[in-house]
Amino acid sequence: MIEKKVPPSPISLIELVEKIEKEKGIHVIRLDVAEPMFAPPWSAIKGTMDAILRGKHRYSPSSGLVELRRAISNYLMKSRGLNYSEDEILITVGGKFASFSFFLGLLKPRDGVILIKPYWSSFKAVPLMLNMRVIEVWAKEPYHLDEEALKKAMKRKPRAIVVNTPNNPTGGLLDEKDLKLLRDLAEDYNLLVLSDEIDWAYVYDGRRFLSPASMEGLRNRTIVIDGFSKVFSMSGWRIGFAAGPKELIRNLKIVQEHTVSSPTTFAQYGCISVLEGYEEYISMIVKECERKRNMAVEELRKSNDIYCPMPEGGFYLYPRIKGFKNSFEFAKMLLEKKAVSVVPGEFFGDNRGHIRISYAISDEELLEGIRKILEFIKNRKG
Repeated sequence: MIEKKVPPSPISLIELVEKIEKEKGIHVIRLDVAEPMFAPPWSAIKGTMDAILRGKHRYSPSSGLVELRRAISNYLMKSRGLNYSEDEILITVGGKFASFSFFLGLLKPRDGVILIKPYWSSFKAVPLMLNMRVIEVWAKEPYHLDEEALKKAMKRKPRAIVVNTPNNPTGGLLDEKDLKLLRDLAEDYNLLVLSDEIDWAYVYDGRRFLSPASMEGLRNRTIVIDGFSKVFSMSGWRIGFAAGPKELIRNLKIVQEHTVSSPTTFAQYGCISVLEGYEEYISMIVKECERKRNMAVEELRKSNDIYCPMPEGGFYLYPRIKGFKNSFEFAKMLLEKKAVSVVPGEFFGDNRGHIRISYAISDEELLEGIRKILEFIKNRKG
């Protein structure tokens, strides 16, 4: 039986919102879903359809198609300077399953896992479901490692640490100083590192994305997870991947073999097609999200009751609503009164009054949603 302390996933809001829309006959503005509004590249659609028409609908190898693993090897080198062979890459059923396979394949019950708060909820849920010890350490804003707090946490003898850059929900980025600290801790305390890089391309203001696996001394103990949902707007394809040392990836593959067998074959062909030429597409969506970020922050800052820092990356805002300690209650009332859905900070292990807003939606919906948030706060005060 799964214990009640396992946190809910933000994706659970989808069913709640759809139920409200159906029962009340209203349209809810969705600022909660971490899913870009952009259409996927045409090459993804065509490559997937062509694969079906060519009969590519049988099982693929459990590791994924070798052609896709080779393409991802090139992609990781071009995008992040990471050198992985096809044998060091595992294609998974979405990035989430790559994360699950890390916990199940490389750790054991009662192992300690360090999470940097605020964190994506599944990074707490999965270890708890597998009877592991979750050790929570606050980040320094917006998302930097706190050396003193982490060294204190080492007394609890963790086996692994999870980092997520750009961070969901804050949009913060790890920098070189963070990675050097991460390397020192990993080496000194023999830690495995899970690096969630699903939003790697969404980096703004001339900043540079840095993968922990690019740091000397970290590659041999790091599993990089990524996928096609966020950067290529291919969330429905459910294709992710893990990259890491061959001996670690082998354990993740065993998990996949005995659970979901293999990723969807024709969806993998769609991903191969995408990786044949993607730079222009990524440049377009990142430029558009940077514009939306600036616009959304400017609107929210019109209220003195909201503290909204400018995120460094991702496509989320993480404002704090002044006067509301319980952001879950705030989100619930906002949905009921204004038909706007946001994710409360409690979903990310944060009870300081924050909400997460995804701004990768249409300008019209984004501005209307923010207008309703400001109106709701003003009416509550009045």
